[in-house]
Amino acid sequence: MSAARSTALGASAAEAVPPPVDGPLVATGTQLSRYVVQERIGRGAMGEVYAAHDPELDRRVALKLLRPEGRHLEELRLRLLREAQALARLAHPHVVTVYDVGVCEDCVFLALELVEGASLAEWLEAPRPWQDVVRVFVDAGRGLAAAHAAGLVHRDFKPGNVLVGKDGRVRVTDFGLARPSHRRGSGHAAPASLDTVTAPASLVDSPLTHSGALLGTPAYMAPEQLQGHGVDARSDQFSFCVALYEALHGVRPFEGRTLEALGQAAREGRIRAPERESKIPARVRRAVLRGLRAQPEERFPSMEALLTELAPALEGALPGWAPPLPWRVS
Repeated sequence: MSAARSTALGASAAEAVPPPVDGPLVATGTQLSRYVVQERIGRGAMGEVYAAHDPELDRRVALKLLRPEGRHLEELRLRLLREAQALARLAHPHVVTVYDVGVCEDCVFLALELVEGASLAEWLEAPRPWQDVVRVFVDAGRGLAAAHAAGLVHRDFKPGNVLVGKDGRVRVTDFGLARPSHRRGSGHAAPASLDTVTAPASLVDSPLTHSGALLGTPAYMAPEQLQGHGVDARSDQFSFCVALYEALHGVRPFEGRTLEALGQAAREGRIRAPERESKIPARVRRAVLRGLRAQPEERFPSMEALLTELAPALEGALPGWAPPLPWRVS
């Protein structure tokens, strides 16, 4: 595809562009603020993504628009504004760049960099050597580590929320569910069950979910997130390792037809056998399995520590590859 979705809009990769059952929210040529809409390139449960032209800077951008239908519209508006603030905290090569956020008539929009490429979910549809898979995930992990260093927890890491550019650069996107950590860099966030709908001055520092709400994609959620308990950077680490296990072995590590069954399998550590055999280094397998442990304290203390364990497997396996550098917030 010529242009990847700039966000997955809360939908899986398979749902990001469903068969068109109705027309786009805005027509080609429509001007939103200073942006001129060109074409719709993504669609999900919460909104749509369009390619657009920014005439002032003469560049193409991706516009994420909020769908003006359904309930809790104000909450969704706040989510989009919070995503902009979350992304504005990050200036990192492996996190999608935010340019602008605004309101035009009844439409709330977010202007992001337009990434030429595909989602990680689409990229993984073709057979890939384990070295390439681990390299892409290490780069995505760098983006997550940067978010954690900025005091944010993504809460919805999955292949549909990662973009792989045609230039090979990997970017984590869709921070609409991101939450701040109470202690910068520690990743300890307040329990999701205490969330309320609020609108203080800094939206990125406010919880925006209803009490007891389950947000994110269950198949990639950590046990504590499925149970509605507190989430932190180690919860993102669990989601990361679910996606990496799936990418390497062709099957998700935990199976369950219901949320309860899925959570129980994860809590009991009942990991499914690989669907395909591959020559994955034992060090990589051990690292992934540690990241999938049910108790957060038994996982790696940080994404940086996990990446430090994964990275050596690539040294010498990929020409020109360099190990990740620690990311620090100034």
